[in-house]
Amino acid sequence: MSAYFVARFAVKDATLLAAYSGKAAPIIKSFGGELLFKGGTDQILAGKNPFPGIAVSRFPDQSKLDAFYTSDAYQALKSAREAGAEMVLSAHS
Repeated sequence: MSAYFVARFAVKDATLLAAYSGKAAPIIKSFGGELLFKGGTDQILAGKNPFPGIAVSRFPDQSKLDAFYTSDAYQALKSAREAGAEMVLSAHS
């Protein structure tokens, strides 16, 4: 069953966030993941959203998502991720 990696974010530095994204994309792909959607909120329909950006990637299964997230390659990007945006990361299956 597919598993989904969801990043909700508020940009702190667009240049640093773009650099992080450029490095994360091939790591995601190497674990069988594919980016399904990335964008910002066009319109809030209800409630307050402190994280207007969202990126959703699909992995073949939860074990591939877990392997991606815990990989040394992805964990090495933690400081770049935190410099570029405030993020909430979640997994869904």
